[in-house]
Amino acid sequence: MIMKRDIVGWVLAAAVLLSVGCGYRRPEQLAISVDSFLAVEHPDSARRLLQAMNPERMSRNDRARWSLMLGLAEVASGDTLAGRRTLDRGMRYYDRHGSDSERAEAWYTYAKAHVRIGDMEEGIRGYTESAILAEKALAGKPLDDSLRKRTETLLVAVYHTLGLLYFEQGYDAVEPFAKAVEAARANGNAEQEGYSRFMLASAHCAAGDYRQAIEILSPLVEAADTIPFRYFAQQVRIQNLLFHTYLGDWTPAQLLAARDSIDLDVIRTAPLSYGKAASEDTGRSFYDVASAIIFHRDGQLDSARRYIEESLACRDTFHQGSVGLFNLAAGIYHDRGDDARAYDYMQQYVSVKDSLFEVQRGAQVAELERRFRTANEVALREASLRYRAWIAALVALLVIMAAGWAVVGYRRKLRRRDEQLSESLALLDSYRESHDSLTSRLDASDAREAALKRLLEGRVAAVRDIAATYYTYGEGERLTAKMRDLALSPAMLADVVDMADLYSDRAVTRLREQFSGWTARNYDFAALVIAGFSPQEICVMLGMSLNGVYTLKSKLKRRIADSEAEDRDRLLEYFI
Repeated sequence: MIMKRDIVGWVLAAAVLLSVGCGYRRPEQLAISVDSFLAVEHPDSARRLLQAMNPERMSRNDRARWSLMLGLAEVASGDTLAGRRTLDRGMRYYDRHGSDSERAEAWYTYAKAHVRIGDMEEGIRGYTESAILAEKALAGKPLDDSLRKRTETLLVAVYHTLGLLYFEQGYDAVEPFAKAVEAARANGNAEQEGYSRFMLASAHCAAGDYRQAIEILSPLVEAADTIPFRYFAQQVRIQNLLFHTYLGDWTPAQLLAARDSIDLDVIRTAPLSYGKAASEDTGRSFYDVASAIIFHRDGQLDSARRYIEESLACRDTFHQGSVGLFNLAAGIYHDRGDDARAYDYMQQYVSVKDSLFEVQRGAQVAELERRFRTANEVALREASLRYRAWIAALVALLVIMAAGWAVVGYRRKLRRRDEQLSESLALLDSYRESHDSLTSRLDASDAREAALKRLLEGRVAAVRDIAATYYTYGEGERLTAKMRDLALSPAMLADVVDMADLYSDRAVTRLREQFSGWTARNYDFAALVIAGFSPQEICVMLGMSLNGVYTLKSKLKRRIADSEAEDRDRLLEYFI
């Protein structure tokens, strides 16, 4: 009898085959027509197209997408080293500047490239990062409709792909496929939900939970007649048939009736990718395997033998999921009584099983060797980094010491220059003060000399005027009146004011500057007081009464005392 783990392997093989074409494809890649599908399926053409572009003319975001697509194409064409470098360059941009949605798409491309390389662990990590970021983007701030739709579609594709990788690695794939179903339902994509539900049922079958697998698959079985992709509809019926076969809740008549409802022409001719599938395609033999199992259980050994031989005849290679076909064939021939043929199939089973074991062991040894080399490279890299870090620290310390010495020496030099400059500035300030004092004295001397010259000229003119008047009028009353007019004239008063300002160290000028609101008569009165004229003399010269002279003097004195003038105290001395 065929072992159930082998049957589960065939279920998984069919599930993987059915998942072709339902991976995520971005509706909006670069402005160029290069997407992840073209980069994987036609890497050489994609590389030529991408390398013909000028990334310098792109925006930073488009340049990062260009790097991811080029890296994926390089990896797909076999240039793993260059592909990794290009992918890492694009990922660095998105890790620093990308939004959660953009980073989720970038991690999806990164993971696809590493799965292509064969690094399943890194691929699974990349798909997991993509799922986390897509969920974060959908749960965060509101997105526009197109971006939300694209992110939801990406999330379904990520969980679906994670489930397939879990299948290949022998992990429990129920959780990722269950999340894929939920994400597809939230996205409103019935087609994606159907594919994910089919795979979820397969995951439950692989775990031995056939009843749960039947329950998960039941909505697809009920809608099988309305599914546009007829090949998928037939695969749903086959899966449902096998689940009930494993569970044992259907009679052979029910199993045969369910088998008769499967359209063999659709299975044989349905295009899975690009064009008609050949009849010898190993993916189409799943129907033959299911038929062999059913007829074997029903006791129709001739029919079972026919279908198992057809299935074996079209297979050139075998894997862990299909090697059980030899075991099934051996069981059928043993029940027919042909032990020699059964023994022959058992030998083939053992031979293929051993070869697969050797291949698997070789792959494990290669993986261990790769990990060992990677660990050594990491250790050497870390040691090199530590050595470089110590050298860099030592160089930095020497540079800092040299810079500190240079700074200290330069500061000392600047301090000496500052001291010299301060001494020079002090000498210059002293010279300027001496020069200003000398200049002010010369200016004062010049001003006094000019004032004396004006006074002498005025006095000479006054004497000449008196002599001419005396000669003209002679002695008498008219001469006396004329002499009085000359002595008390405005010109004579102005000369008296100038003499008072000159001989009182410019007290009259300072009075005019610091008390600008006085009248001209007040300034003349103050000048006569400063010149030392008595009240009687002032009343004659200004034509005032003696009492008016005392009153005005007291008033001007009070104004000076109440002010905040700079020379207030010195001016008050003249009014004592």
